[in-house]
Amino acid sequence: MGGNSVICDSRFQLKKCAAERLDNYDWMSRLPDDILVVILSSLPLKEAGRTSVLSSSWKNLWKQTSRLNFNASSALDKIARDPKLRCEERHMYVRWVNSVLKSAPRKEALNLEHFRICFDVGKGFSGTITKWLKFAFKRRVERLELNLLEYGDNESEKQYVFPEDILFRKSIDIPHQTTTLYNFNSLKVLCFKNISISDEAIEFFLRNCTSLEQLVLQDINQLSNLEVRGPSLVLKSLYESFCVGLESIKVSAPNLTSLAVSITEGLVLENVPMLVDLAITCQKRHMPLLVPALSCCFSQLEILTLRLPWGYKDHDIARFNFPELLELKKLVVDFTPERDASVLGLMIFMRISPNLEEFLLMRSEQGDTISTPTP
Repeated sequence: MGGNSVICDSRFQLKKCAAERLDNYDWMSRLPDDILVVILSSLPLKEAGRTSVLSSSWKNLWKQTSRLNFNASSALDKIARDPKLRCEERHMYVRWVNSVLKSAPRKEALNLEHFRICFDVGKGFSGTITKWLKFAFKRRVERLELNLLEYGDNESEKQYVFPEDILFRKSIDIPHQTTTLYNFNSLKVLCFKNISISDEAIEFFLRNCTSLEQLVLQDINQLSNLEVRGPSLVLKSLYESFCVGLESIKVSAPNLTSLAVSITEGLVLENVPMLVDLAITCQKRHMPLLVPALSCCFSQLEILTLRLPWGYKDHDIARFNFPELLELKKLVVDFTPERDASVLGLMIFMRISPNLEEFLLMRSEQGDTISTPTP
């Protein structure tokens, strides 16, 4: 058939296209500093710091990185193998964070994209941890993750207690009037794990972080009655898991699309028209409360994860009168069956979910948790 053809000469060498050899030319250093800082921000923090020895022009570039992810997974692995190393590794971690923050530019105009603390650091370093948080708040951090107990005993008296006085100052003359100490408008992701923090502090963040899209609360003490509500909330994702003492969660968030909670009793959902992804842990004694608690959103859910950490029997699900799940596309049931139980009782979900595309059954041990989203 017609058409032009291209004839390739196998003798043609690509290297002849080069007008001159540039193998030994340092193109990287000719890039603008702003570009180099972006590149360094994509590297692990310790690797970015090592570039300071390349030349005098590189010496301070890494200090301007906008992502401070203090990842020390190798040290945590050492502690897991030998708990006696905990104290030594803990002090090394604290010195590392302090040295990086001390060398950081004093320009508060340099915003932080990401600030992550993840180590077995407890109450004994409360003053130091608070200084770290103040640094992040001054730099208008966008993603903040504070996880202070990766290994060790999860006891409330050993946990860091988040101080409310770093958020606001109460008026002496006018009751109930407070002054916010930082500008939180840049904060988009807030993740707290293994600390103690009050309902009031969390609700402060919800009121004052006008860009907050994701909130993660895992293994938190002091929470009792959490309210996540407000017509101006832009929150899209809320994850709560094993917060000791938490009695109730009230959620009214018009932009919320994803929700994970570990309680059924005390759960109140209203004004969640965008909610399509729900994960919930339900104890056996609270099963009668499950359907009423989720009644406002069953018809819109596309992904549902049910975690049932108790001895499941065939008839336990059908008797709770689940409604039709017309929009449901993916269902995950994570359960702990009794010895003589089968999964036939779970087949009711096949009947009430006409558009189901994926049905995943997971057999787990009691005490397992729903996986945490990555901030």
